[in-house]
Amino acid sequence: MPCEHYTSYGRKTALQLSVIIGLILTIIMLISFFYARSRDIARGYSILDLFNVKSAFNFLTTTLMLYFLFLFQFWVIRNHTPKRRKVWIILVGSVTMIFFLSPFFANMQWWMFKEHFPLNAYLIIHFVKDLIVLLIAMLFTALIFIWNQNQKNFLENQRLSMMGLQNRYDALKNQIDPHFLFNSLNTLNGLIGYDDDKAHEYLDQLSSVFRYTMQNKQIIQLKDELSFVESYTLLMKIRYNDSLQVECSPDEKYLEYYILPFGLQILIENAIKHNIISNKYPLKITVETTESETICVRNTVRLKPHRVESGIGLANLNERYQLLFNKEVVVNQDDDYFTVEIPLIKDIEKYNQKFGNEQ
Repeated sequence: MPCEHYTSYGRKTALQLSVIIGLILTIIMLISFFYARSRDIARGYSILDLFNVKSAFNFLTTTLMLYFLFLFQFWVIRNHTPKRRKVWIILVGSVTMIFFLSPFFANMQWWMFKEHFPLNAYLIIHFVKDLIVLLIAMLFTALIFIWNQNQKNFLENQRLSMMGLQNRYDALKNQIDPHFLFNSLNTLNGLIGYDDDKAHEYLDQLSSVFRYTMQNKQIIQLKDELSFVESYTLLMKIRYNDSLQVECSPDEKYLEYYILPFGLQILIENAIKHNIISNKYPLKITVETTESETICVRNTVRLKPHRVESGIGLANLNERYQLLFNKEVVVNQDDDYFTVEIPLIKDIEKYNQKFGNEQ
């Protein structure tokens, strides 16, 4: 995982930027004054003449103005407000600060320039200068925000990529687990010669399961995930017979929606792993869509006496939904049922960047 290189929205950053930018602006101003005055050969100006109380005071007021602007803009960014609202608050608030602070600082400095400018003229000059300072502060704030967002997106993409690889690896590992292979081949062996048609069907579904685990997509349509789940549950139902009952009844209007691969399979696998499955206590699993654009997996609860160690599949799934779509996998449990709702994604165009346009 790459290191995080964020620029903080704190006082230290505001102070550092204010001093650096204030120093640069003051140097530019001094060079301009020196060039203008150096043409007056008769007065014999040197560059050292410009480093005086006036230039020091100008640097101080410019730095203070920048510091207050950065503090305000950083404060707005830290608040959890929509991006468009942030822009308007920063713009209106910063301009308001200029209207109040610029005359205050101008009056503080005017006594040093009163032999050159009347007060009203100096107020206007100082206000224009502060507007330029405002534009510079907003530019640097925007650059910091864009840098941090790019870093955040980069790190999230790296994290999602690693999680996607881990998810595919875990799914593949689970399917080629020696116990899974042994049980699958043992079941297949029992069908051969006893029910050849069913043996062929079992082999076809087993091939479909392995083929799906090899796919390299980070998001998939619900109909494809359901097709995989059908193959997986058929293998499980042949093993457990009528002790495992899986009912899948999605609304057709959601079949073109998108879902993260292996999400449903993880929930069905967890239900089988943690609960008793017998003729006396059959495990019932239902998979159905809801009007709130989710797909719900519900299973009866009769936990095994010796608790099986829980994996990270469900937590991993929830974390991926939060990172990708800012949505949560909802889990509810009572004495009779364990229910999980997975969000369905209708429009994935705005998420293409996170998937690297790989659909």
